[in-house]
Amino acid sequence: MKDGILYVNGVEPNSSSQTLSGEIKDLFLKSTNNLEWLSSGDVVLLKPALNSPHPYPSTTHPLAMVVISKILKEKGAKVVIGDQSGIRSVLHHSGGVIRGKTRDNYIKSGMGTEEDNFKSFEEEGWDEGFYHYQSTKTSSWRNGFHLTRWIEKADHIINLPRLSTHSQAGATLGFKNMVGCLREDSRMEFHANGPYNFFIKADALGSSLKSVNDHTGTFIEKIVEINDAVRDKLRSTLFVATKAQTTFGPDSQVLGIGRLKFAKAHVVSPEPGLVFASRDPVAAESFALAIIKHLRKSLPALPRIYESLILFLSNNAVKVDKLSIKEHPYIKHSVDIGLGEVASQIEYKNVPVALERSFNDLLN
Repeated sequence: MKDGILYVNGVEPNSSSQTLSGEIKDLFLKSTNNLEWLSSGDVVLLKPALNSPHPYPSTTHPLAMVVISKILKEKGAKVVIGDQSGIRSVLHHSGGVIRGKTRDNYIKSGMGTEEDNFKSFEEEGWDEGFYHYQSTKTSSWRNGFHLTRWIEKADHIINLPRLSTHSQAGATLGFKNMVGCLREDSRMEFHANGPYNFFIKADALGSSLKSVNDHTGTFIEKIVEINDAVRDKLRSTLFVATKAQTTFGPDSQVLGIGRLKFAKAHVVSPEPGLVFASRDPVAAESFALAIIKHLRKSLPALPRIYESLILFLSNNAVKVDKLSIKEHPYIKHSVDIGLGEVASQIEYKNVPVALERSFNDLLN
């Protein structure tokens, strides 16, 4: 198997859970070459997108968790599911957890149950649960960053993002999913380079966390470089894209006050729905970005105007629409630091030819 192959399966709208489960299994096994790297007793970390307690598509599709966990357990793996939700939901500093629990979000989002082996990274301890990482590939982080020790403990890592735009970063796909592995002070550090950091600082009130802008303008580059820490253990990045958020994000709305919801994400159901996976994280990221660009071409006028009015301080959403995929900083920087290559070897199944051409044109 060549690492760069991207596998894409189309799924008819309103397909049964059994059908979707079959497509997830098919792509997971293809993208991992039938788990050739797995030995009985190996620890496999599943990293979902769990920024909030909001259900799919704001978070990872529950069937991805169920199907992949089952396959791995049947092969003798010890499966660990882990994440730390965003600062609005979970606030953690050197004195401990101030509020929230990622495990609660895991259950409330519908992603899993109490019986699952889920680890809330914030509960592992500020020093005990996180370690310092820095390399020649993480130059945007002047002093490196801290991330969960489960990266060290795991023998293998599976990345399970969702498909969504993002109010600050433009898009939240596979690379940004690894933000959930960071300790809270490192989260504060990279957010200080991005737009709307005043929201992050407001969410951190009551903690000892500091927000200092290093004025490097490397918000997206910092996000990409987190993935250098997992490159040697990452075995597959798999998306379930039967739904996608095509404005705002990562949550189902930017702000909620009681029952009032502001800047709700526009959700679409692609036809066909898509499940795709690759060992190469850049191949998966570039294809996910192609889908976002394709879907946003037909974004209705009202959601587009609403988004532009709310996000007028950020040009990252504009970058998703205007820049070619190869020139987008997510992709350009990931290729520059050797994380992989833009999707070029693509195996489609049950995807209309016209849609294949559209994706291939965007990638090229």
